[in-house]
Amino acid sequence: MTQTAKVSAQEIRIEHAEARVEQAEFRTEQAETRTEQAKARTEQAEARTEQAESRAEQAETRTEQAKTRAELAETRTEQAEIRSEQAETNLKLAINHDVLTPPGSTPPQVAPTQVNTAHGGSLDQLTARQREILKLIAEGQNTKESAELLKVSPKTIEFHRKKLMACLNIHDVPGLVRFAVRVGLISPEA
Repeated sequence: MTQTAKVSAQEIRIEHAEARVEQAEFRTEQAETRTEQAKARTEQAEARTEQAESRAEQAETRTEQAKTRAELAETRTEQAEIRSEQAETNLKLAINHDVLTPPGSTPPQVAPTQVNTAHGGSLDQLTARQREILKLIAEGQNTKESAELLKVSPKTIEFHRKKLMACLNIHDVPGLVRFAVRVGLISPEA
């Protein structure tokens, strides 16, 4: 082989090596670009995850608010029913008073603890704690509020309410409220 051919072969090898180096540099740049793109996608995915978590928390908050509103609406409905029944009772009492009481006389007073309900219960049958809980129920306090006021657990309030209902043979909250008004534990205006 001649000197010129050797030089030519070396130049070709050098050119091939340079081309390989350029290809390697190009691949390295592509890999770096892909890495940057992957990082960007990861950041976007993390941002989406955070947004989804935030939306989930907001949805939970809205659900809790809706439950609270529903409970308040239920309480208001019960209170309205109680007021309506109290007004009806007051009207009946007023009509009976006008019919049965001669002009100028006062009707006989009945002691609140002696009044029996249509269900057969009386205030004397109740413990002091049951009377206290009955009064809170009649005033419109829910289980959680009553528990906070009396510094006991809501389960304790539920237990006493069940015992109270069983003792009086009354099976709903409006019935308890009517009973409390009837026996004078609270005033009808409350």
